[in-house]
Amino acid sequence: MQPAELPALIARQRPGWSLERPFYTAPEIYEFERRGWLSEQWYILGHGSEARELGSYIVRDLLGESLIIVRDTEGVLRGFYNVCRHRGTRICDKDGRAAAIVCPYHSWTYRLDGSLRTAAALPESIDTAGLGLRPVPIREIGGIIFGSLTADPQSLDPVQQELTPMLHYHGIPEARIGARRSYPTRGNWKLVIENFIECYHCFPCHPEFCTVMKFVDVAARQATPENVAAWQQTVERWFSEKADPDSPVKRMQLHPLAETGTFLMSRAPIGGNHQTDSQDGLPVAPLMGRQRRFDGGSTGFRLEPFVWFSCLNDHARMMQFLPTGTDTTDVVVSWLVDGSARETDVDVERMIWLWDVTTAQDKLIIERNATGVRSHSYIPGPYSTLECWTTRFVSRYLRELSAHSQS
Repeated sequence: MQPAELPALIARQRPGWSLERPFYTAPEIYEFERRGWLSEQWYILGHGSEARELGSYIVRDLLGESLIIVRDTEGVLRGFYNVCRHRGTRICDKDGRAAAIVCPYHSWTYRLDGSLRTAAALPESIDTAGLGLRPVPIREIGGIIFGSLTADPQSLDPVQQELTPMLHYHGIPEARIGARRSYPTRGNWKLVIENFIECYHCFPCHPEFCTVMKFVDVAARQATPENVAAWQQTVERWFSEKADPDSPVKRMQLHPLAETGTFLMSRAPIGGNHQTDSQDGLPVAPLMGRQRRFDGGSTGFRLEPFVWFSCLNDHARMMQFLPTGTDTTDVVVSWLVDGSARETDVDVERMIWLWDVTTAQDKLIIERNATGVRSHSYIPGPYSTLECWTTRFVSRYLRELSAHSQS
């Protein structure tokens, strides 16, 4: 398809139905998204412990661009394109630590704030002040590294205000990564996001998840008044009898943000007398942050569509959804534990069990979904009432992509 056809394609999409095939398969649409809408979104790029010391840096890929994220001399994380301003050489290949950023080609050297420090044999007429590394928006909030290619960092101000108390309560700034797994998925990023924001598929696809996370009994069944009332009673009883009253998150909080989509923060019991989300419900690591006891709670937040983070009493889970091509998406799960926890204090296999098996199952079903969507026989189908978040996401996506296509 040609870019000029996109407005008409968007206009004919049927509300409450899945998207037409080109949105999931056309390289031209992905490239249009990558250069515009996708570049404006926020993504999780890592945790502050990965660049804790001054001069430490990490190298991350985002939407086909390589980025350097470095801790400067003031302790602030800064982000730059991993491209030398001389002749465009890739500067860093892997994470590291240095007093300055040095290009391996001709030794152009940059300070930790990105400004050019030295470049041998330049003509005297060249103003080196304009030859610093090109910056990218990076924001560290409570230990979580948010990144984008073009978003306004100030758009995260209301998110920081809401998130900071919760993240400090759970000890996220002082945490360290206890485990990390990658699940590269052959499917368009929209298929990945659509899957992760609905639980319609939970019973058929995730038996382990359904056994542990008791909210599924409502999220994955018809929301009858009886089901909803029973779960609400469970939650109310947990908050009154077991939940730590010091937690800054009470119930579900939904925040529509004009520039960043919807920010959702919630807290609820895992259920079934589970203290954490291990298979047997027993702890897998020491308590984190300011928590004084295991209350069996699960606290999480989403910044639609790519930022997901969850906190249990003894560990936290950071999920990264990173579009890498028309039909490829990197899904990365990191498990965080208390920064002072010893290796012997953490049962890694029991800690990762639930979301390792669940994300592997999601990878499989998304790739099967993508295979079907690539068929010329595919036509859109209606979303169910249990896919309200998916319906909402698709509506927002079309609305904002339409604005881009007309600008």
